[in-house]
Amino acid sequence: MASTKLKTLLVYKLLNDYSDENHPLSTPEIIDMLKDYGITCERKSIYADVKQLNDVGFDIVSTKSKKRGFFVGSRQFELAEVRLLIDAVSSAGFITPKKSKDLIKKLETLVSKNQANELVSQVYIDSDTKCDTKIFTILLTHSTQQF
Repeated sequence: MASTKLKTLLVYKLLNDYSDENHPLSTPEIIDMLKDYGITCERKSIYADVKQLNDVGFDIVSTKSKKRGFFVGSRQFELAEVRLLIDAVSSAGFITPKKSKDLIKKLETLVSKNQANELVSQVYIDSDTKCDTKIFTILLTHSTQQF
Protein backbone atom coordinates (compact mmCIF):
# COMPACT_ATOMS: atom_id res chain seq x y z
CA MET A 1 0.00 0.00 0.00
CA ALA A 2 1.26 3.49 -0.85
CA SER A 3 2.04 5.92 1.93
CA THR A 4 -0.93 7.61 3.57
CA LYS A 5 0.64 11.01 2.82
CA LEU A 6 0.58 10.24 -0.89
CA LYS A 7 -3.01 9.05 -0.64
CA THR A 8 -4.08 12.19 1.20
CA LEU A 9 -2.41 14.36 -1.45
CA LEU A 10 -4.10 12.38 -4.22
CA VAL A 11 -7.48 12.74 -2.50
CA TYR A 12 -6.95 16.51 -2.53
CA LYS A 13 -5.86 16.45 -6.18
CA LEU A 14 -8.95 14.45 -7.18
CA LEU A 15 -11.25 16.75 -5.23
CA ASN A 16 -9.58 19.83 -6.66
CA ASP A 17 -9.70 18.55 -10.25
CA TYR A 18 -13.10 16.85 -10.36
CA SER A 19 -15.34 18.28 -7.64
CA ASP A 20 -17.34 21.44 -7.10
CA GLU A 21 -20.57 22.29 -5.32
CA ASN A 22 -22.61 20.90 -8.22
CA HIS A 23 -20.42 17.80 -8.68
CA PRO A 24 -19.32 16.39 -5.32
CA LEU A 25 -17.27 13.20 -5.36
CA SER A 26 -18.67 10.33 -3.33
CA THR A 27 -16.42 8.12 -1.24
CA PRO A 28 -16.81 5.15 -3.65
CA GLU A 29 -15.91 7.43 -6.58
CA ILE A 30 -12.76 8.61 -4.79
CA ILE A 31 -11.81 5.01 -3.96
CA ASP A 32 -12.26 4.02 -7.63
CA MET A 33 -10.19 6.98 -8.83
CA LEU A 34 -7.41 6.11 -6.40
CA LYS A 35 -7.25 2.62 -7.94
CA ASP A 36 -6.02 4.31 -11.15
CA TYR A 37 -2.97 5.34 -9.11
CA GLY A 38 -2.51 1.84 -7.73
CA ILE A 39 -3.90 2.74 -4.31
CA THR A 40 -6.48 0.61 -2.58
CA CYS A 41 -8.15 1.84 0.57
CA GLU A 42 -11.23 1.64 2.71
CA ARG A 43 -14.05 4.11 3.06
CA LYS A 44 -13.02 5.17 6.57
CA SER A 45 -9.56 6.22 5.41
CA ILE A 46 -11.11 8.70 2.94
CA TYR A 47 -12.96 10.34 5.84
CA ALA A 48 -9.66 10.54 7.75
CA ASP A 49 -7.94 12.11 4.72
CA VAL A 50 -10.68 14.73 4.39
CA LYS A 51 -10.39 15.51 8.10
CA GLN A 52 -6.62 15.93 7.79
CA LEU A 53 -7.05 18.22 4.78
CA ASN A 54 -9.53 20.36 6.71
CA ASP A 55 -7.24 20.38 9.77
CA VAL A 56 -4.40 21.93 7.75
CA GLY A 57 -6.64 24.59 6.21
CA PHE A 58 -8.10 23.20 3.00
CA ASP A 59 -11.81 23.88 2.60
CA ILE A 60 -13.23 20.43 1.88
CA VAL A 61 -17.01 20.39 2.26
CA SER A 62 -19.03 17.28 3.04
CA THR A 63 -22.49 17.31 1.51
CA LYS A 64 -25.43 15.10 2.32
CA SER A 65 -27.86 16.60 -0.18
CA LYS A 66 -29.18 14.61 -3.13
CA LYS A 67 -25.65 13.42 -3.89
CA ARG A 68 -23.49 12.60 -0.89
CA GLY A 69 -19.85 13.40 -1.21
CA PHE A 70 -17.10 15.96 -0.87
CA PHE A 71 -16.03 19.02 -2.83
CA VAL A 72 -13.53 21.85 -2.60
CA GLY A 73 -15.50 24.67 -0.99
CA SER A 74 -13.28 27.62 -1.83
CA ARG A 75 -10.65 28.10 -4.48
CA GLN A 76 -8.17 30.85 -5.25
CA PHE A 77 -10.55 32.23 -7.88
CA GLU A 78 -14.33 31.99 -8.05
CA LEU A 79 -15.94 30.74 -11.25
CA ALA A 80 -17.16 34.24 -12.17
CA GLU A 81 -13.62 35.61 -11.76
CA VAL A 82 -12.14 32.94 -14.03
CA ARG A 83 -14.89 33.64 -16.58
CA LEU A 84 -13.99 37.34 -16.46
CA LEU A 85 -10.29 36.60 -16.99
CA ILE A 86 -11.05 34.26 -19.90
CA ASP A 87 -13.30 36.90 -21.49
CA ALA A 88 -10.54 39.50 -21.10
CA VAL A 89 -7.94 37.23 -22.70
CA SER A 90 -10.20 36.18 -25.57
CA SER A 91 -11.18 39.77 -26.39
CA ALA A 92 -7.71 41.33 -26.01
CA GLY A 93 -6.62 42.29 -29.50
CA PHE A 94 -2.93 42.41 -28.64
CA ILE A 95 -2.80 38.70 -27.71
CA THR A 96 -2.39 36.23 -30.57
CA PRO A 97 -5.00 33.48 -31.04
CA LYS A 98 -2.46 30.80 -30.09
CA LYS A 99 -1.37 32.65 -26.95
CA SER A 100 -5.04 33.24 -26.06
CA LYS A 101 -5.76 29.51 -26.27
CA ASP A 102 -2.69 28.73 -24.15
CA LEU A 103 -3.68 31.27 -21.48
CA ILE A 104 -7.28 30.05 -21.43
CA LYS A 105 -6.07 26.46 -20.90
CA LYS A 106 -4.06 27.66 -17.88
CA LEU A 107 -7.01 29.62 -16.51
CA GLU A 108 -9.21 26.52 -16.79
CA THR A 109 -7.02 24.77 -14.22
CA LEU A 110 -8.24 27.22 -11.59
CA VAL A 111 -11.67 25.55 -11.51
CA SER A 112 -12.91 21.95 -11.59
CA LYS A 113 -12.90 20.07 -14.89
CA ASN A 114 -16.72 20.21 -14.97
CA GLN A 115 -16.68 23.97 -14.57
CA ALA A 116 -13.89 24.30 -17.13
CA ASN A 117 -15.96 22.39 -19.69
CA GLU A 118 -18.83 24.83 -19.14
CA LEU A 119 -16.47 27.79 -19.61
CA VAL A 120 -14.90 26.41 -22.78
CA SER A 121 -18.25 25.99 -24.48
CA GLN A 122 -18.84 29.73 -23.99
CA VAL A 123 -15.48 30.96 -25.35
CA TYR A 124 -15.12 32.29 -28.87
CA ILE A 125 -11.85 33.73 -30.16
CA ASP A 126 -12.19 35.89 -33.27
CA SER A 127 -8.89 35.62 -35.15
CA ASP A 128 -9.70 38.74 -37.19
CA THR A 129 -9.49 40.96 -34.11
CA LYS A 130 -6.21 39.44 -32.90
CA CYS A 131 -2.74 40.68 -33.79
CA ASP A 132 -0.29 38.48 -35.62
CA THR A 133 2.64 36.79 -33.96
CA LYS A 134 5.31 39.17 -35.30
CA ILE A 135 3.63 42.27 -33.92
CA PHE A 136 2.99 40.57 -30.58
CA THR A 137 6.66 39.50 -30.31
CA ILE A 138 7.87 43.03 -31.12
CA LEU A 139 5.51 44.56 -28.55
CA LEU A 140 6.47 42.03 -25.91
CA THR A 141 10.22 42.46 -26.54
CA HIS A 142 9.94 46.25 -26.49
CA SER A 143 7.92 46.33 -23.26
CA THR A 144 10.29 43.97 -21.40
CA GLN A 145 13.36 45.97 -22.47
CA GLN A 146 12.01 49.08 -20.77
CA PHE A 147 11.92 47.33 -17.38
